[in-house]
Amino acid sequence: MKKTTLKKYFALVLLVFVFAASRVMAAASAMLGGSFADSGISARATGLGGAFTAVADDANASWWNPAGLALLGKDRSISATYIPQVYADVKGLSDMLVTYGQGDVYGFGAIGGSVRYMNLGIPADYTGDTSYKWAEYTVALSWAMQIEKYIGLSKYAFPKIALGINLKYFGNDTDLTLGAGKITAAGFGSDLALMLALKENLRLGLVVKNIFSQVTWQTGTKEALPYEIAAGFYYGFTSDFLLSFDGRFLQNDTGSPEFDSVSGGAEYTMEFGKNAQVQKAALRAGITYVPSQDSFAVAMGASIYMETFSVDYAYQYFIRSVTSVDNHRFGLSVYF
Repeated sequence: MKKTTLKKYFALVLLVFVFAASRVMAAASAMLGGSFADSGISARATGLGGAFTAVADDANASWWNPAGLALLGKDRSISATYIPQVYADVKGLSDMLVTYGQGDVYGFGAIGGSVRYMNLGIPADYTGDTSYKWAEYTVALSWAMQIEKYIGLSKYAFPKIALGINLKYFGNDTDLTLGAGKITAAGFGSDLALMLALKENLRLGLVVKNIFSQVTWQTGTKEALPYEIAAGFYYGFTSDFLLSFDGRFLQNDTGSPEFDSVSGGAEYTMEFGKNAQVQKAALRAGITYVPSQDSFAVAMGASIYMETFSVDYAYQYFIRSVTSVDNHRFGLSVYF
Protein backbone atom coordinates (compact mmCIF):
# COMPACT_ATOMS: atom_id res chain seq x y z
CA MET A 1 0.00 0.00 0.00
CA LYS A 2 1.33 3.45 -0.90
CA LYS A 3 2.31 5.79 1.91
CA THR A 4 -0.14 8.45 0.71
CA THR A 5 -3.03 5.96 0.85
CA LEU A 6 -2.03 4.86 4.36
CA LYS A 7 -1.98 8.48 5.51
CA LYS A 8 -5.48 9.02 4.13
CA TYR A 9 -6.87 6.03 6.04
CA PHE A 10 -5.19 7.13 9.24
CA ALA A 11 -6.55 10.67 8.78
CA LEU A 12 -10.08 9.25 8.51
CA VAL A 13 -9.68 7.46 11.84
CA LEU A 14 -8.50 10.64 13.54
CA LEU A 15 -11.35 12.59 11.95
CA VAL A 16 -13.82 10.57 14.02
CA PHE A 17 -12.19 11.84 17.20
CA VAL A 18 -11.97 15.41 15.98
CA PHE A 19 -15.71 15.36 15.24
CA ALA A 20 -16.59 13.86 18.61
CA ALA A 21 -14.40 16.30 20.49
CA SER A 22 -15.75 19.32 18.61
CA ARG A 23 -19.37 18.32 19.31
CA VAL A 24 -18.80 17.64 22.98
CA MET A 25 -16.87 20.88 23.50
CA ALA A 26 -20.02 22.81 22.68
CA ALA A 27 -21.96 21.24 25.56
CA ALA A 28 -22.62 23.13 28.76
CA SER A 29 -21.26 21.67 31.99
CA ALA A 30 -22.29 21.96 35.59
CA MET A 31 -19.01 20.31 36.66
CA LEU A 32 -20.63 17.29 38.27
CA GLY A 33 -18.25 15.18 40.31
CA GLY A 34 -18.27 11.84 42.06
CA SER A 35 -18.24 8.54 40.21
CA PHE A 36 -20.06 10.16 37.27
CA ALA A 37 -17.01 12.14 36.20
CA ASP A 38 -13.97 10.81 38.07
CA SER A 39 -12.06 8.14 36.14
CA GLY A 40 -9.12 7.13 38.31
CA ILE A 41 -9.62 4.12 40.57
CA SER A 42 -8.22 0.68 39.56
CA ALA A 43 -5.23 -0.48 41.60
CA ARG A 44 -2.81 -1.22 38.75
CA ALA A 45 -3.58 2.01 36.90
CA THR A 46 -3.24 4.03 40.09
CA GLY A 47 0.13 2.43 40.78
CA LEU A 48 1.25 3.77 37.39
CA GLY A 49 0.21 7.27 38.39
CA GLY A 50 -2.93 7.02 36.25
CA ALA A 51 -0.89 6.71 33.04
CA PHE A 52 -2.94 3.79 31.75
CA THR A 53 -4.60 5.10 28.56
CA ALA A 54 -2.10 3.43 26.24
CA VAL A 55 -1.46 0.37 28.47
CA ALA A 56 -5.08 -0.83 28.94
CA ASP A 57 -4.18 -4.51 28.49
CA ASP A 58 -6.54 -6.16 30.99
CA ALA A 59 -10.16 -5.99 32.14
CA ASN A 60 -9.63 -2.43 33.36
CA ALA A 61 -9.47 -1.35 29.70
CA SER A 62 -13.27 -1.23 29.82
CA TRP A 63 -13.05 1.75 32.18
CA TRP A 64 -9.82 3.41 31.05
CA ASN A 65 -9.68 2.82 27.28
CA PRO A 66 -12.22 0.39 25.77
CA ALA A 67 -10.24 0.22 22.51
CA GLY A 68 -7.61 -1.79 24.40
CA LEU A 69 -10.07 -4.69 24.65
CA ALA A 70 -9.65 -5.36 20.94
CA LEU A 71 -5.95 -6.17 21.48
CA LEU A 72 -6.54 -8.79 24.18
CA GLY A 73 -6.63 -11.68 21.72
CA LYS A 74 -8.97 -14.28 23.20
CA ASP A 75 -8.13 -13.51 26.82
CA ARG A 76 -10.88 -13.01 29.40
CA SER A 77 -10.52 -11.45 32.83
CA ILE A 78 -12.45 -9.87 35.68
CA SER A 79 -10.92 -7.24 37.93
CA ALA A 80 -12.19 -5.61 41.12
CA THR A 81 -10.72 -2.67 43.01
CA TYR A 82 -11.85 -1.41 46.41
CA ILE A 83 -10.91 1.81 48.22
CA PRO A 84 -12.13 1.56 51.82
CA GLN A 85 -11.40 5.24 52.56
CA VAL A 86 -11.08 7.60 49.58
CA TYR A 87 -10.18 10.79 51.48
CA ALA A 88 -8.60 11.04 54.91
CA ASP A 89 -10.69 14.13 55.69
CA VAL A 90 -14.02 12.63 54.58
CA LYS A 91 -15.02 9.68 56.75
CA GLY A 92 -17.22 6.94 55.35
CA LEU A 93 -16.45 7.57 51.66
CA SER A 94 -15.62 4.31 49.87
CA ASP A 95 -15.27 3.43 46.20
CA MET A 96 -15.46 0.18 44.24
CA LEU A 97 -14.91 -0.70 40.59
CA VAL A 98 -15.60 -4.08 38.94
CA THR A 99 -14.57 -4.57 35.31
CA TYR A 100 -14.79 -7.36 32.74
CA GLY A 101 -12.84 -7.72 29.52
CA GLN A 102 -13.00 -10.28 26.72
CA GLY A 103 -10.99 -10.22 23.52
CA ASP A 104 -12.48 -10.79 20.08
CA VAL A 105 -13.35 -14.49 20.46
CA TYR A 106 -15.99 -14.84 17.74
CA GLY A 107 -14.93 -12.21 15.20
CA PHE A 108 -17.61 -9.68 16.11
CA GLY A 109 -15.39 -7.50 18.27
CA ALA A 110 -14.22 -7.50 21.86
CA ILE A 111 -16.66 -6.82 24.68
CA GLY A 112 -16.44 -5.67 28.27
CA GLY A 113 -18.21 -3.89 31.03
CA SER A 114 -17.67 -1.83 34.18
CA VAL A 115 -19.64 -1.08 37.32
CA ARG A 116 -18.48 1.63 39.67
CA TYR A 117 -20.14 2.31 43.02
CA MET A 118 -19.10 5.18 45.26
CA ASN A 119 -20.77 5.39 48.67
CA LEU A 120 -20.76 8.12 51.30
CA GLY A 121 -22.22 7.36 54.72
CA ILE A 122 -23.43 10.44 56.61
CA PRO A 123 -23.49 9.51 60.33
CA ALA A 124 -25.94 10.87 62.90
CA ASP A 125 -24.74 13.98 64.74
CA TYR A 126 -26.44 13.12 68.03
CA THR A 127 -28.45 10.37 69.73
CA GLY A 128 -31.79 9.94 67.99
CA ASP A 129 -30.57 11.66 64.83
CA THR A 130 -30.93 9.86 61.48
CA SER A 131 -27.93 8.65 59.47
CA TYR A 132 -28.01 8.99 55.71
CA LYS A 133 -26.24 7.59 52.69
CA TRP A 134 -25.39 9.05 49.32
CA ALA A 135 -24.25 6.68 46.59
CA GLU A 136 -23.46 7.20 42.92
CA TYR A 137 -22.99 4.43 40.39
CA THR A 138 -21.95 4.17 36.77
CA VAL A 139 -22.57 1.14 34.55
CA ALA A 140 -20.66 0.92 31.26
CA LEU A 141 -20.97 -1.56 28.38
CA SER A 142 -17.88 -1.73 26.16
CA TRP A 143 -17.25 -2.83 22.59
CA ALA A 144 -14.08 -2.64 20.50
CA MET A 145 -12.69 -3.95 17.24
CA GLN A 146 -9.44 -3.93 15.31
CA ILE A 147 -9.97 -2.15 12.00
CA GLU A 148 -6.66 -2.51 10.14
CA LYS A 149 -8.01 -5.36 8.01
CA TYR A 150 -10.82 -3.10 6.81
CA ILE A 151 -8.38 -0.49 5.54
CA GLY A 152 -6.01 -2.82 3.69
CA LEU A 153 -3.41 -3.40 6.40
CA SER A 154 -4.18 -7.03 7.30
CA LYS A 155 -0.99 -8.30 5.62
CA TYR A 156 1.13 -6.28 8.02
CA ALA A 157 1.81 -7.37 11.61
CA PHE A 158 1.81 -3.70 12.63
CA PRO A 159 0.32 -1.21 13.02
CA LYS A 160 -2.75 -2.54 14.80
CA ILE A 161 -5.58 -0.01 14.99
CA ALA A 162 -8.51 -0.47 17.35
CA LEU A 163 -11.63 1.60 17.96
CA GLY A 164 -13.73 1.29 21.11
CA ILE A 165 -16.89 2.70 22.61
CA ASN A 166 -18.58 2.79 26.00
CA LEU A 167 -22.30 3.23 26.53
CA LYS A 168 -22.91 4.37 30.10
CA TYR A 169 -25.76 4.70 32.56
CA PHE A 170 -25.51 6.99 35.59
CA GLY A 171 -27.65 6.84 38.71
CA ASN A 172 -27.70 7.54 42.42
CA ASP A 173 -29.15 5.99 45.57
CA THR A 174 -29.77 8.09 48.66
CA ASP A 175 -31.87 8.46 51.80
CA LEU A 176 -31.86 12.25 51.49
CA THR A 177 -35.17 13.84 50.59
CA LEU A 178 -36.24 17.06 48.92
CA GLY A 179 -39.85 18.00 49.49
CA ALA A 180 -42.02 14.90 49.47
CA GLY A 181 -39.61 12.58 47.67
CA LYS A 182 -36.07 11.28 47.62
CA ILE A 183 -33.33 13.01 45.68
CA THR A 184 -32.74 10.97 42.52
CA ALA A 185 -30.67 11.35 39.37
CA ALA A 186 -30.24 9.26 36.23
CA GLY A 187 -28.72 9.72 32.82
CA PHE A 188 -26.80 8.30 29.90
CA GLY A 189 -23.47 8.95 28.24
CA SER A 190 -20.72 7.51 26.07
CA ASP A 191 -16.96 7.33 25.56
CA LEU A 192 -15.04 7.01 22.29
CA ALA A 193 -11.55 5.47 22.23
CA LEU A 194 -8.63 4.71 19.95
CA MET A 195 -5.63 2.43 20.40
CA LEU A 196 -2.72 2.36 17.95
CA ALA A 197 -0.11 -0.37 18.41
CA LEU A 198 2.91 0.66 16.30
CA LYS A 199 4.95 -2.30 17.55
CA GLU A 200 4.54 -5.03 20.15
CA ASN A 201 6.12 -2.77 22.75
CA LEU A 202 4.86 0.66 21.61
CA ARG A 203 1.27 1.93 21.81
CA LEU A 204 -0.57 5.22 21.56
CA GLY A 205 -3.98 5.68 23.18
CA LEU A 206 -6.69 8.33 23.00
CA VAL A 207 -10.03 8.53 24.83
CA VAL A 208 -12.81 11.12 24.76
CA LYS A 209 -14.98 10.50 27.84
CA ASN A 210 -18.53 11.64 28.55
CA ILE A 211 -19.63 12.51 25.02
CA PHE A 212 -23.24 13.79 25.03
CA SER A 213 -23.46 12.77 28.71
CA GLN A 214 -25.94 14.24 31.15
CA VAL A 215 -28.02 13.37 34.20
CA THR A 216 -31.55 14.47 35.04
CA TRP A 217 -32.59 15.16 38.63
CA GLN A 218 -36.00 14.43 40.08
CA THR A 219 -36.84 18.15 39.75
CA GLY A 220 -36.39 17.90 35.98
CA THR A 221 -33.10 19.80 35.99
CA LYS A 222 -30.63 18.45 33.42
CA GLU A 223 -26.90 18.73 33.99
CA ALA A 224 -24.18 17.89 31.49
CA LEU A 225 -21.16 15.93 32.69
CA PRO A 226 -17.81 17.55 31.91
CA TYR A 227 -15.99 15.77 29.13
CA GLU A 228 -12.45 14.50 29.52
CA ILE A 229 -9.80 13.92 26.87
CA ALA A 230 -6.90 11.61 27.73
CA ALA A 231 -3.96 10.81 25.47
CA GLY A 232 -0.98 8.63 26.27
CA PHE A 233 1.77 6.35 25.09
CA TYR A 234 3.42 3.26 26.46
CA TYR A 235 6.85 1.82 25.67
CA GLY A 236 8.23 -1.50 26.83
CA PHE A 237 12.02 -1.44 27.03
CA THR A 238 11.91 -5.20 27.65
CA SER A 239 9.13 -7.70 28.30
CA ASP A 240 9.69 -7.01 32.02
CA PHE A 241 9.96 -3.21 32.13
CA LEU A 242 7.62 -0.54 30.79
CA LEU A 243 7.12 3.21 30.95
CA SER A 244 3.83 5.01 30.33
CA PHE A 245 2.76 8.65 30.10
CA ASP A 246 -0.62 10.41 29.96
CA GLY A 247 -1.88 13.93 29.45
CA ARG A 248 -5.45 14.96 30.33
CA PHE A 249 -7.75 17.80 29.39
CA LEU A 250 -11.00 18.61 31.21
CA GLN A 251 -13.91 20.79 30.24
CA ASN A 252 -13.88 24.06 32.18
CA ASP A 253 -16.89 26.14 33.22
CA THR A 254 -16.89 27.96 29.87
CA GLY A 255 -17.21 24.70 27.92
CA SER A 256 -13.63 24.78 26.58
CA PRO A 257 -10.92 22.13 27.03
CA GLU A 258 -8.35 23.00 29.66
CA PHE A 259 -5.11 21.17 30.39
CA ASP A 260 -5.57 19.33 33.68
CA SER A 261 -2.66 17.04 34.42
CA VAL A 262 0.27 15.02 33.19
CA SER A 263 1.26 11.65 34.63
CA GLY A 264 3.89 9.00 34.20
CA GLY A 265 4.53 5.53 35.55
CA ALA A 266 6.92 2.60 35.46
CA GLU A 267 6.36 -1.12 36.01
CA TYR A 268 8.92 -3.87 36.53
CA THR A 269 7.89 -7.54 36.43
CA MET A 270 9.83 -10.45 37.90
CA GLU A 271 9.19 -13.90 36.41
CA PHE A 272 9.43 -16.97 38.65
CA GLY A 273 8.29 -19.65 36.19
CA LYS A 274 5.00 -21.32 35.31
CA ASN A 275 5.58 -24.18 37.75
CA ALA A 276 6.07 -21.87 40.72
CA GLN A 277 3.18 -21.16 43.07
CA VAL A 278 3.75 -17.44 42.55
CA GLN A 279 4.49 -17.20 38.83
CA LYS A 280 5.44 -13.54 38.75
CA ALA A 281 5.35 -10.30 40.71
CA ALA A 282 5.22 -6.69 39.55
CA LEU A 283 6.36 -3.48 41.18
CA ARG A 284 5.20 -0.10 39.91
CA ALA A 285 5.39 3.58 40.74
CA GLY A 286 3.94 6.73 39.25
CA ILE A 287 3.38 10.45 39.67
CA THR A 288 0.74 12.93 38.53
CA TYR A 289 1.22 16.69 38.36
CA VAL A 290 -1.73 19.14 38.31
CA PRO A 291 -0.38 22.56 37.22
CA SER A 292 -3.50 24.54 38.17
CA GLN A 293 -3.12 23.46 41.83
CA ASP A 294 0.66 23.00 41.76
CA SER A 295 -0.02 19.63 43.40
CA PHE A 296 1.39 16.15 42.97
CA ALA A 297 -0.06 12.70 43.43
CA VAL A 298 2.59 10.10 44.19
CA ALA A 299 1.68 6.43 43.88
CA MET A 300 3.26 3.03 44.21
CA GLY A 301 1.89 -0.46 43.89
CA ALA A 302 2.51 -4.15 43.47
CA SER A 303 0.87 -7.28 42.10
CA ILE A 304 1.37 -10.97 42.79
CA TYR A 305 0.33 -13.29 39.96
CA MET A 306 -0.78 -16.89 40.45
CA GLU A 307 -1.83 -19.20 37.60
CA THR A 308 -5.39 -17.91 37.28
CA PHE A 309 -5.54 -14.76 39.40
CA SER A 310 -3.55 -11.84 40.76
CA VAL A 311 -3.72 -9.74 43.92
CA ASP A 312 -3.11 -6.01 43.40
CA TYR A 313 -2.32 -3.12 45.72
CA ALA A 314 -1.69 0.60 45.31
CA TYR A 315 -0.92 3.42 47.71
CA GLN A 316 -1.58 7.03 46.76
CA TYR A 317 -0.51 10.23 48.48
CA PHE A 318 -1.14 13.84 47.44
CA ILE A 319 1.31 16.70 48.00
CA ARG A 320 -0.04 20.27 48.31
CA SER A 321 -3.53 19.06 47.47
CA VAL A 322 -6.60 21.04 48.52
CA THR A 323 -7.86 17.91 50.30
CA SER A 324 -5.64 15.72 52.45
CA VAL A 325 -5.34 12.45 50.58
CA ASP A 326 -3.74 9.21 51.70
CA ASN A 327 -5.51 6.09 50.48
CA HIS A 328 -4.95 2.41 49.90
CA ARG A 329 -6.44 0.50 46.96
CA PHE A 330 -6.90 -3.27 46.94
CA GLY A 331 -7.54 -5.27 43.81
CA LEU A 332 -8.22 -8.83 42.69
CA SER A 333 -8.10 -10.01 39.06
CA VAL A 334 -9.17 -13.39 37.74
CA TYR A 335 -8.03 -14.71 34.34
CA PHE A 336 -9.77 -17.48 32.41
